[in-house]
Amino acid sequence: MELSKHMVDMITNSIEAMARHILVNMSFFGDWIILEVSDDGKGTTAEEVEAAMRGDKAPRGRGLALLKDAAEQSGGDIFVWSEEGHGTGVRATFGKDVPLGKVGDALIVFWQEMPITVITLSAVTENGAFVFDSRLIGERYGDPSEMDTMVKVRKEVNHTLTNLFGGK
Repeated sequence: MELSKHMVDMITNSIEAMARHILVNMSFFGDWIILEVSDDGKGTTAEEVEAAMRGDKAPRGRGLALLKDAAEQSGGDIFVWSEEGHGTGVRATFGKDVPLGKVGDALIVFWQEMPITVITLSAVTENGAFVFDSRLIGERYGDPSEMDTMVKVRKEVNHTLTNLFGGK
Protein backbone atom coordinates (compact mmCIF):
# COMPACT_ATOMS: atom_id res chain seq x y z
CA MET A 1 0.00 0.00 0.00
CA GLU A 2 1.19 3.52 -0.78
CA LEU A 3 2.38 5.75 2.06
CA SER A 4 -0.16 8.40 1.07
CA LYS A 5 -3.00 6.01 1.91
CA HIS A 6 -1.57 5.36 5.39
CA MET A 7 -1.16 9.11 5.81
CA VAL A 8 -4.86 9.57 4.94
CA ASP A 9 -5.83 7.02 7.63
CA MET A 10 -3.73 8.76 10.25
CA ILE A 11 -4.97 12.26 9.37
CA THR A 12 -8.56 10.96 9.42
CA ASN A 13 -7.96 9.60 12.93
CA SER A 14 -6.55 12.97 13.98
CA ILE A 15 -9.57 14.84 12.63
CA GLU A 16 -11.96 12.41 14.33
CA ALA A 17 -10.03 13.05 17.56
CA MET A 18 -10.89 16.77 17.19
CA ALA A 19 -7.34 17.86 16.33
CA ARG A 20 -6.90 21.48 15.33
CA HIS A 21 -3.26 21.02 14.30
CA ILE A 22 -1.82 18.01 12.51
CA LEU A 23 1.87 17.70 11.74
CA VAL A 24 3.00 15.24 9.07
CA ASN A 25 6.71 14.54 8.75
CA MET A 26 8.15 12.40 5.99
CA SER A 27 11.81 11.59 5.56
CA PHE A 28 13.88 9.34 3.36
CA PHE A 29 17.44 8.50 4.27
CA GLY A 30 19.47 5.57 3.11
CA ASP A 31 17.26 2.51 3.10
CA TRP A 32 14.44 3.93 5.23
CA ILE A 33 11.32 6.03 4.80
CA ILE A 34 9.85 7.50 7.98
CA LEU A 35 6.24 8.70 8.16
CA GLU A 36 5.18 10.49 11.33
CA VAL A 37 1.83 12.08 12.09
CA SER A 38 1.15 13.88 15.37
CA ASP A 39 -1.79 15.95 16.53
CA ASP A 40 -3.28 17.96 19.37
CA GLY A 41 -6.50 15.94 19.45
CA LYS A 42 -8.17 14.34 22.44
CA GLY A 43 -5.65 11.49 22.66
CA THR A 44 -6.45 8.01 23.86
CA THR A 45 -5.50 5.44 26.48
CA ALA A 46 -2.68 2.91 26.22
CA GLU A 47 -5.29 0.14 26.21
CA GLU A 48 -7.07 1.65 23.20
CA VAL A 49 -3.75 2.03 21.36
CA GLU A 50 -2.92 -1.63 22.03
CA ALA A 51 -6.35 -2.71 20.81
CA ALA A 52 -5.99 -0.63 17.65
CA MET A 53 -2.53 -2.10 16.98
CA ARG A 54 -4.01 -5.61 17.25
CA GLY A 55 -6.69 -4.69 14.74
CA ASP A 56 -9.56 -4.64 17.19
CA LYS A 57 -11.91 -1.93 15.96
CA ALA A 58 -11.06 0.27 18.87
CA PRO A 59 -11.05 3.19 19.04
CA ARG A 60 -11.62 4.07 15.34
CA GLY A 61 -10.88 1.20 12.98
CA ARG A 62 -8.10 -0.93 11.53
CA GLY A 63 -5.81 1.79 10.17
CA LEU A 64 -3.10 1.38 12.83
CA ALA A 65 -3.07 -2.40 12.45
CA LEU A 66 -2.73 -2.05 8.66
CA LEU A 67 0.03 0.53 9.09
CA LYS A 68 1.85 -1.78 11.53
CA ASP A 69 1.59 -4.72 9.13
CA ALA A 70 2.83 -2.65 6.17
CA ALA A 71 5.77 -1.27 8.15
CA GLU A 72 6.77 -4.69 9.46
CA GLN A 73 6.41 -6.36 6.05
CA SER A 74 8.85 -3.81 4.60
CA GLY A 75 11.35 -4.46 7.41
CA GLY A 76 10.35 -1.43 9.48
CA ASP A 77 8.33 -0.87 12.61
CA ILE A 78 5.80 1.45 14.25
CA PHE A 79 5.71 3.46 17.45
CA VAL A 80 2.58 5.14 18.85
CA TRP A 81 2.35 7.60 21.73
CA SER A 82 -0.80 9.15 23.10
CA GLU A 83 -2.10 10.83 26.20
CA GLU A 84 -5.76 11.48 26.87
CA GLY A 85 -6.48 15.17 26.38
CA HIS A 86 -3.07 15.86 24.84
CA GLY A 87 -2.96 14.28 21.39
CA THR A 88 -1.43 11.32 19.63
CA GLY A 89 1.60 10.61 17.51
CA VAL A 90 2.44 7.73 15.19
CA ARG A 91 5.86 7.07 13.66
CA ALA A 92 6.20 4.30 11.09
CA THR A 93 9.45 3.24 9.48
CA PHE A 94 9.38 1.52 6.09
CA GLY A 95 11.93 -0.08 3.82
CA LYS A 96 12.81 2.16 0.88
CA ASP A 97 10.77 0.24 -1.71
CA VAL A 98 7.36 1.31 -0.37
CA PRO A 99 5.68 3.63 -2.92
CA LEU A 100 4.90 7.20 -1.88
CA GLY A 101 1.62 7.66 -3.75
CA LYS A 102 -0.12 10.98 -4.40
CA VAL A 103 0.30 12.92 -1.16
CA GLY A 104 -0.89 16.19 -2.76
CA ASP A 105 -4.20 14.59 -3.73
CA ALA A 106 -4.72 13.48 -0.14
CA LEU A 107 -3.91 16.91 1.30
CA ILE A 108 -6.40 18.62 -1.02
CA VAL A 109 -9.22 16.39 0.20
CA PHE A 110 -8.55 17.32 3.82
CA TRP A 111 -8.08 20.98 3.04
CA GLN A 112 -11.46 21.09 1.26
CA GLU A 113 -13.35 19.12 3.89
CA MET A 114 -11.72 20.41 7.08
CA PRO A 115 -10.40 23.93 6.49
CA ILE A 116 -10.44 24.66 10.23
CA THR A 117 -7.80 21.98 10.87
CA VAL A 118 -4.24 23.14 10.18
CA ILE A 119 -2.16 20.54 8.38
CA THR A 120 1.58 21.02 8.11
CA LEU A 121 3.63 18.62 6.03
CA SER A 122 7.40 18.59 6.08
CA ALA A 123 9.50 16.30 3.94
CA VAL A 124 13.26 15.89 4.24
CA THR A 125 15.39 13.65 2.09
CA GLU A 126 18.96 13.51 0.87
CA ASN A 127 17.66 15.45 -2.17
CA GLY A 128 16.32 18.45 -0.23
CA ALA A 129 13.36 19.58 1.86
CA PHE A 130 9.79 20.82 1.39
CA VAL A 131 7.19 22.32 3.74
CA PHE A 132 3.47 22.69 3.08
CA ASP A 133 1.27 24.56 5.56
CA SER A 134 -2.46 24.78 4.91
CA ARG A 135 -2.57 28.22 6.59
CA LEU A 136 -0.49 29.64 3.73
CA ILE A 137 -2.49 28.33 0.77
CA GLY A 138 -4.14 31.67 -0.03
CA GLU A 139 -0.90 33.61 0.26
CA ARG A 140 1.21 31.15 -1.69
CA TYR A 141 -1.13 29.65 -4.30
CA GLY A 142 -4.18 31.88 -4.70
CA ASP A 143 -7.79 32.03 -3.58
CA PRO A 144 -8.47 28.87 -1.53
CA SER A 145 -12.02 28.66 -2.85
CA GLU A 146 -10.90 28.42 -6.49
CA MET A 147 -10.47 25.09 -8.28
CA ASP A 148 -7.30 26.40 -9.97
CA THR A 149 -5.73 26.88 -6.56
CA MET A 150 -6.46 23.28 -5.56
CA VAL A 151 -4.94 22.04 -8.80
CA LYS A 152 -1.78 24.14 -8.23
CA VAL A 153 -1.37 22.82 -4.69
CA ARG A 154 -1.94 19.20 -5.70
CA LYS A 155 0.49 19.40 -8.61
CA GLU A 156 3.23 21.15 -6.66
CA VAL A 157 3.05 18.82 -3.66
CA ASN A 158 2.97 15.66 -5.81
CA HIS A 159 5.75 16.87 -8.12
CA THR A 160 8.02 18.11 -5.32
CA LEU A 161 7.64 15.00 -3.17
CA THR A 162 8.14 12.68 -6.12
CA ASN A 163 11.42 14.45 -6.87
CA LEU A 164 12.52 14.49 -3.24
CA PHE A 165 11.77 10.80 -2.82
CA GLY A 166 13.63 9.80 -5.96
CA GLY A 167 10.73 9.32 -8.36
CA LYS A 168 8.64 6.96 -6.19
